[in-house]
Amino acid sequence: MKNKINIIRLLLVFPLTYLSFGCEDSITTAVNKNLVVVQGFLYADEQVKDISLSEVLPLGSLDTIATPILDAEVILSNNNNKYLLIADETRPGFYLYPDSDLEIKSGDELSLEVNYNEQNITAKTTVPPKPQNVMLESDTLLLPSLTIGIREIPDLDFYSTTLIWDNFDESYYYVVIENIEENPEPIETPIGKLPPKFISAPSISNEYKVSFRTVTHYGEHLMILYRVNQEYADLYESRDQDSRNLNEPLTNIENGLGVFSAFASDSVYFNAVKE
Repeated sequence: MKNKINIIRLLLVFPLTYLSFGCEDSITTAVNKNLVVVQGFLYADEQVKDISLSEVLPLGSLDTIATPILDAEVILSNNNNKYLLIADETRPGFYLYPDSDLEIKSGDELSLEVNYNEQNITAKTTVPPKPQNVMLESDTLLLPSLTIGIREIPDLDFYSTTLIWDNFDESYYYVVIENIEENPEPIETPIGKLPPKFISAPSISNEYKVSFRTVTHYGEHLMILYRVNQEYADLYESRDQDSRNLNEPLTNIENGLGVFSAFASDSVYFNAVKE
């Protein structure tokens, strides 16, 4: 059994770009420096470690990274039990739960409470069901022999495998693919070395085709399918706004900004081999 891979949560982390989308009245509200921005993500059957807090990054600021909040009181409630999170010493602004008595399961209704500078910020989320009937067409992905500088693209269907799952209610899903070899051999490409991890955009499909264009290294890969809950889907759908009709971006944080959401997953493995 493979050790669990620590997935970096890169997908759709909106780093305080709320202020660049709001109308004039919304901007006036949002530039209140006392507001707390929450980016909280929970994952079924995983440790709670992806709750981050920061100050607002005002529109027009020369800074590109908002100031993390290091000294808030952060409480997560599950099934009428409360768990006090602690600051992550390795990641400023992040909070985690260090013990093993907190389990996150599909169907759990969780509440987040943040107390900071006499403010009480709250949010709720529900963990979605685990993806159902997840299957990989083949656990071997054949990779074509490509030479640097050659631009010929082989037949995509031949050099691919497809992940399929049930999606009768058209929920959003996204895929994370990571090479799990200790010393993975990179695939030579005209654009140089790439990281051994890929994260797809969310979609309401019930399949995902993995091809030679998706992987960057040879060897065994872990492929995780995440089911997205509704507030995250709503945030994703609202990410692009027409400049002629600007509205305040969606948030499910009371007395703050941001998103508090949850995911459930299933995983498979495949091996990327040379032709």
